[in-house]
Amino acid sequence: MSKIKKILTALFALFVLLGGYLFYSIEIYPQPYVRFSAPEAMAFKPINSLCLQNPQPMPMTRDKLRILVWNIHKGKDKGWQQVLKTFTPDTDLWLLQEVTDKQNLATDFSAEFPTALYTAAFAYLNERSGVKILARDMPDLYCASMEQEPWIIIPKVASAVRFFRENAPPLLVINLHLVNFELNPTNYRKQITTMMELISRHQGPIILAGDFNTWNSGRLALIDQLTQQAGLQEVRFTPDQRMRFLDNPLDHIFVRGFKINRALTMETDASDHNPLWVELEFDITQ
Repeated sequence: MSKIKKILTALFALFVLLGGYLFYSIEIYPQPYVRFSAPEAMAFKPINSLCLQNPQPMPMTRDKLRILVWNIHKGKDKGWQQVLKTFTPDTDLWLLQEVTDKQNLATDFSAEFPTALYTAAFAYLNERSGVKILARDMPDLYCASMEQEPWIIIPKVASAVRFFRENAPPLLVINLHLVNFELNPTNYRKQITTMMELISRHQGPIILAGDFNTWNSGRLALIDQLTQQAGLQEVRFTPDQRMRFLDNPLDHIFVRGFKINRALTMETDASDHNPLWVELEFDITQ
């Protein structure tokens, strides 16, 4: 056997072994895995393929909201717990990406954030990874969606919650982790469009945030187009220490129906992304 044939045979065997390992190591769910936890049992009922609603909502009474947005890199980096504890007293809502179910955030921070929505689409070696919303208030609706990564098959997920407000329009909050490994953004567009359809049907204030994986100008242009059509304003940070790829920021916060009081980023080694924090005030003129 020639040297080239030996190399090709070895590469093929390695490919088969790797494929077999991944096949038995990764479980991809046909539908998003959703775990919703709250201090009291609520009668959430499906209203469509994405969302469940509680017909007896508890009103949010806040005039301001302080929000943390952070991809925590599955807790692989030292110090992520301390960063979360640092933000805990000064936040009402956490929108986190790349959260594993073994990090037990809903339990560890239940005193501060009694409501938690966890959404995942796959498990690797029996460990799920997905997005998580933790809140001090109880939503009256929550939604979950997923979209497959074309190259690596493993899906990305997004989730949403809606908060009822007495004598005021409800608040819609969307937490995104968008498709990454795709040159022609077909699945990327499909995933963000699903969430934008929720926005198009919503009359009231909106927060759209997360890891958008906007690593090229085409993706940034698409997000700019869709958010402008929905009347969303991007939160600007000074200084801007967001994670970047080819000088393009990957994480974003877009809002509608709010005044932006403060916005900051924090440089850290506790993840491969830096956390974003913003204080918003409901705009009563809208």
